[in-house]
Amino acid sequence: MNNKFYGGFVSYIKENFVFLLILVVIAIAFNINTNYSIYKPGGSINITERLSSKDFLYESKGSINMAYVGMIEGKLPFFLLGKIIPSWDVKKNSEITYSDEETMKDMQKRDRLFYEQSISAAKYLAFRESGVKFDIIKENSYVIYVSKECSANLKIGDELLKYDNHSYQDIATLKAYIATKEVGEEINFMVNRDGKNITTSGKVYVEEENKLIGVMAATIYEISAVPNIKIDSKASESGPSGGLMLTLAIYNALVPEDITKGNKIVGTGTINLDGTVGEIGGVTYKLAGAVKEKADIFIVPLENYEDAINYATKKKYDIIIKGVGTFNEALKVLRELEAK
Repeated sequence: MNNKFYGGFVSYIKENFVFLLILVVIAIAFNINTNYSIYKPGGSINITERLSSKDFLYESKGSINMAYVGMIEGKLPFFLLGKIIPSWDVKKNSEITYSDEETMKDMQKRDRLFYEQSISAAKYLAFRESGVKFDIIKENSYVIYVSKECSANLKIGDELLKYDNHSYQDIATLKAYIATKEVGEEINFMVNRDGKNITTSGKVYVEEENKLIGVMAATIYEISAVPNIKIDSKASESGPSGGLMLTLAIYNALVPEDITKGNKIVGTGTINLDGTVGEIGGVTYKLAGAVKEKADIFIVPLENYEDAINYATKKKYDIIIKGVGTFNEALKVLRELEAK
């Protein structure tokens, strides 16, 4: 019996050797990391249909969509395709991290925090601009960058809880406290890391005449309001560039006026609490994705407008492109848009 099985197995290997060899080579290739990442035209996420609440929300005839860039981990086969396909770009991982010490995992964790921060800023601004009353019930701040000069044991994703027995409030208050210290003096920190409280300390140093501890943090607000809006988001979604469109979508659900007028609105841009719209990366990939998904209009930050127009001209895209510097400018653009 064993000899018969062994003979059959050997016979199968001989008859399918080339095919099996190809499978092995492919499996190996997909496990070879090139330390590159691939950027390609993305698509858009319909935020309008992602919003939900137990309370009343106004409906929309059109949709407000957040543009995104397609990104693939640079395993060998994708790296080779990136060198061949004109619309794909190959970039070193060291070019998209903040420092040589950072890993891609660090970058992904930071980008997720940026995304959550953009959601909280979008809610804050949309509630304020729509006239809906709201309260900030809690401010959570998370480490998003640690410089090589930082001597404290802090990691990206740590939630800042205390410093020298002071409850952490915001980054501005911490900066003011650091300014009162002498260079070389230590500041103690308590942070929450993966559900555990950890204590560490770091020394104050000077850079360009500023006293620093070597940490940047992102603040995420917990907001209470009626209606209490929830945004369905996926773990893979990240980055701050959806802030403007998130704000527009939430605002549209809070007011009787339908700013979409039945149009498919796609756009990109960070959002600040004062309503200013910030520059983003990968605007050409996002524009290509918007055109592919038949958007009626593409809204971009003013800083990205020229690149978007030039790329649209080069590709002969038939789409309305508008550059905006603030949330209110974006509202004005949509109010002037023809109904569909």
